[in-house]
Amino acid sequence: MMKIRIHHFFDIIRDFGTGKEILPHPNLHSYHLVAKEILENPAAQLELITGADAVCENCIHLKNGRCTDFITHRPDFSGKEDFNDYLDKRIIEICRVDTSKIYTPGALLKLADKYIENIDFIYQGNDTEHTLKRKQNVLNGFRLYYNKKNCD
Repeated sequence: MMKIRIHHFFDIIRDFGTGKEILPHPNLHSYHLVAKEILENPAAQLELITGADAVCENCIHLKNGRCTDFITHRPDFSGKEDFNDYLDKRIIEICRVDTSKIYTPGALLKLADKYIENIDFIYQGNDTEHTLKRKQNVLNGFRLYYNKKNCD
């Protein structure tokens, strides 16, 4: 079973939708390994959490279980962990995710209509054009995933 932040799940689907090759990152986090598992295994068991997850493993910014990285694209947040917690809580609430359940990628994608319908609210404060591009890439990633994995 893999622990994952829900926004990381949607980031993976977004990146899949762009056709981007997901490779090891200079910050040494495990995003590429988590993405590979999710994209290749529709039966993967995912536990949704807020806080450091499987993606954060080995990251140079993970100190004592907390992300010490910063963001610069928002005036209302400077710490990446605070922003990520904010996003995860919004997505969990909007998608009505039950964090006591274990999900598969296909099951999470079934909740994603609410994510797409509310993406402007979820990412309110981000650049509008960037959010629109995210929406299109996530939608494309959904289609590609379902076609590739023939999810129910």
